[in-house]
Amino acid sequence: MHAIAENKSFLEKGAELLLLPVFQDEKPGAIAAKADSILGGVIAALSKKEFSGKPGTAVLLRGTGKLKRVLLFGLGKRPALNNDSLRQAGGRLAATAMALCVESVAFALPDKVDAAEATIAAVEGVMLGAYRFDKYFTDPEAKAKPVKSLAVIGGRTPKEKQALEYATIVSECSNFARELSNESGSNATPAVIARRMQEYCKVNSVSCRVLDAADAKKLGMGSFLSVAAGSVQPAKFVVMEYKGKGAKGKPIALVGKGITFDSGGISIKPSGNMDKMKHDKSGACAVVGAMAAVSRLKLPLHVVGVCPLSENLPSGSATKPGDIVKAMNGKTIEILNTDAEGRLVLADALAYAVEKFKPTAVIDIATLTGACFVALGDVRSGLMGNDDALQQKIMKAGEIEWERCWMMPMDADYDEKVKSTVADVKNIGGAMGDSGVMSGSSFLKLFVGETKWAHLDIAGTGWAEREKPYFSLGATGVGVRLFARMLKDWKG
Repeated sequence: MHAIAENKSFLEKGAELLLLPVFQDEKPGAIAAKADSILGGVIAALSKKEFSGKPGTAVLLRGTGKLKRVLLFGLGKRPALNNDSLRQAGGRLAATAMALCVESVAFALPDKVDAAEATIAAVEGVMLGAYRFDKYFTDPEAKAKPVKSLAVIGGRTPKEKQALEYATIVSECSNFARELSNESGSNATPAVIARRMQEYCKVNSVSCRVLDAADAKKLGMGSFLSVAAGSVQPAKFVVMEYKGKGAKGKPIALVGKGITFDSGGISIKPSGNMDKMKHDKSGACAVVGAMAAVSRLKLPLHVVGVCPLSENLPSGSATKPGDIVKAMNGKTIEILNTDAEGRLVLADALAYAVEKFKPTAVIDIATLTGACFVALGDVRSGLMGNDDALQQKIMKAGEIEWERCWMMPMDADYDEKVKSTVADVKNIGGAMGDSGVMSGSSFLKLFVGETKWAHLDIAGTGWAEREKPYFSLGATGVGVRLFARMLKDWKG
């Protein structure tokens, strides 16, 4: 999608579909007033019953002349406005455009807002809202009608133009992560995902190399390799690196869980909703999207991305409950539940990132525990770690981008739950639901040593099971926008 910044004179050129955001109990702003003069006063003539401006309400008006259609979108009362209100407006604009087969849309920014941040939210809303995973439909009518161009009206300063470029890049990278995550297990094996990551990294000027199972074995990654033992598809270990101009100091490491399909292994899952387990690679998809965004934004940082890719399937060669494996850092792990496989691949990925890159901070992102979905639903990701300042950076970025997080406790008492009687550690904390979120992080922290570390559990936010204003059903790409924002604002 091509996005441009325009001023209100753009309205004289016309628009196939124009969105006008309107506050509750306020007169329409300057751009809306100009549009209304073109329409002959139809907006001003609307009664409150016809359009109140309450949050999320919308009215589609047929225009006149070059201004063909106008979509009024309610923002509610001004004090309650946040960036996500505008992001939702953008999603509604995209959905309306696709329903009407409109290729060119315009979004008028409201008065008296931070135009740069409003531009980011508007562009993200439209671009994320226009994405559909429709590649396997054979009927052309079933495919989404693409929105090809977007004009953002109300900000043309260099700052707003820079914001528009930022939002376009981050949205495109988010949608790539969604596309990868949405692919089915058979069409997205570790080898296929690794190849697509390499291709995407090459296009976006990110260094990328892929380690195979033999390489992992030489490195002592017994924990990682144990997960793929039941599959005929070999595991892959993707390592990405970007070093921006002017980058100084140690790198920042991003680690993403990449289980391309998770049946639970020998500890097999119930069949209901197992199809969703194609999304168990969402963490890895977020990391490759974030790496591409960082490179395209030309951030003056050194960033590495590590993605362990594996299937988790049952077979005669599969890892069995009770097996003991050794991780790259020498820790021995008693595997009591093969469906707690995410922490097994992350153990070696975290140890690898810490040993090979000596990062200033390492952040992992994973669809790790169903318990996190129980605790936080699909609203917030769980956040844990060993450094408050790092967690606050993540929290701040998440609030701005509306990829919100919630800090969970890391009390030492939780560590007791993952102590094994026959090995250094066990891969579950106890009975199902027994502090599963926290015991998962208690396990992971054993593989980062003294390095500053944070863990994001996106089990509830990695995919949408209900349509949202700017998300269709399926992968959300959560983490890409958060990481891009956090790294854009990174200081020390």
